[in-house]
Amino acid sequence: MKYLFIGVFTLLCLFACQSNDSKYIIKGTLPTAQQDGEWIYLAPMENASIENIDSTRIENARFTFQGTGEEMKVLRMRILLRLKFQELLVVTEPGVTSVRIDSISSASGTPQNDALQHWKDRKQKTDGESYALWTALKTCSPGDSIRIKQTWDSLRVETQAFNYAFMKEHINQTVGKFLYKMIKTSLTEEQRKELDEANH
Repeated sequence: MKYLFIGVFTLLCLFACQSNDSKYIIKGTLPTAQQDGEWIYLAPMENASIENIDSTRIENARFTFQGTGEEMKVLRMRILLRLKFQELLVVTEPGVTSVRIDSISSASGTPQNDALQHWKDRKQKTDGESYALWTALKTCSPGDSIRIKQTWDSLRVETQAFNYAFMKEHINQTVGKFLYKMIKTSLTEEQRKELDEANH
């Protein structure tokens, strides 16, 4: 009887350890407690339904989600608040992910979410530079337009190279598979072919 108890206890411990190893925890904060009592939602990016959307209330400018199952999800608030608080993509991978919901939201703490944040930061920087060049192009002289277009082309090539390198590193991960669908058309045919082969 003693050995049976020890065996059962050991199995329970192993199960608990495995459960904790596969669990994701998302700990979030907001700038102020102004949104306390509001709901925040964690929804799958694909095939979202009432059954698989998680939700929790914000308390003391904080919120927590936890569960199992790795996939790409999005944190969002009700529609009117989305004008003030940016939606945030997260990978529900095992471990603790810290998120900040604000006008520019961010996530960190696990390998894929760190990588996703790095990609997002680069994209925001590139988008800002592209917009500045586009604005300048509308009001510049004919002579300056050539220089601006050359700068724009260089930025496009740099962005393409960055995206390709990022995909090569992460194509077999959840974050890479999802982002590849978004940026696939911006890559060269040769780059797409190589990534498609690596993704099988």
